[in-house]
Amino acid sequence: EDYEELVADDRVKIKPAINQIEVNPFLYRQQTIGFFEAEGVKLQAYRALRDGKAFEHPVILEVAAKHSKSAAQVLGRWCVQKGFIYMPKSVKPERMVENAAVFDWELDEEDLGQLDSLTTPGTLETFKALYEKCVYRDTPTPDRKDGIKSITAG
Repeated sequence: EDYEELVADDRVKIKPAINQIEVNPFLYRQQTIGFFEAEGVKLQAYRALRDGKAFEHPVILEVAAKHSKSAAQVLGRWCVQKGFIYMPKSVKPERMVENAAVFDWELDEEDLGQLDSLTTPGTLETFKALYEKCVYRDTPTPDRKDGIKSITAG
């Protein structure tokens, strides 16, 4: 909704080329991604590594062990193979090197299927509820008392 509102404004002469959204195997919003792809907007993965919260997930660990990679590398490689701009954040040089080592190997179709399945309908509903709460709190407008025009959770 924010993108549509922005580009509908007559003062906007150039459409955004990149949008940063939260995207990772646990929040793979295919409908939202498809919308931006159709608009020609590249997506940058925000929270690609989920702040480390997925590093012990059994599926992530299984795929990591299969390829002799770290959990962070599996999450990063997933982003790269899905075509997202992947720019992980770290202040530790060793993690910077580790996080960058995602271009010399690939996840196979089985891996991608396992990782894609980590996004569940419940995950999308939780995301939608949090998003609605934040929009209501942060951006109410005079014509939209609740701040929400419409939401695409998936």
